[in-house]
Amino acid sequence: MKISKFTRVAAVAALGLSIALSGCATKRYGRMTPIVSAEADQYDCKQLGIEIAKVEGFELQVAQGSEINWKSVAGFLGDYGIGNAMEKNEALKSAAERKKQLRDLQVSKSCPVA
Repeated sequence: MKISKFTRVAAVAALGLSIALSGCATKRYGRMTPIVSAEADQYDCKQLGIEIAKVEGFELQVAQGSEINWKSVAGFLGDYGIGNAMEKNEALKSAAERKKQLRDLQVSKSCPVA
């Protein structure tokens, strides 16, 4: 069976395109920023509760974002899912650090902890 030159070129182009797209398919979750001292000085107990709720919402969003979709499949094909797992872990790590800072502020300001 003879394969035409056009078919070979098209196959190579399709393979190259799929590899390029799969490398760009890693999900992006974002990061929670650490609390700076000027910010910590301004928070009262109510605002700290609101900020903790925001962090928990972010954590839920990251957990829901790990559901399977085309980016999950393409990311897995590109790097066996390692990039998506690393991105998710870093997002959750930044949220955990911010939540710890907020909880510590609640304690230092004698806020009621839920």
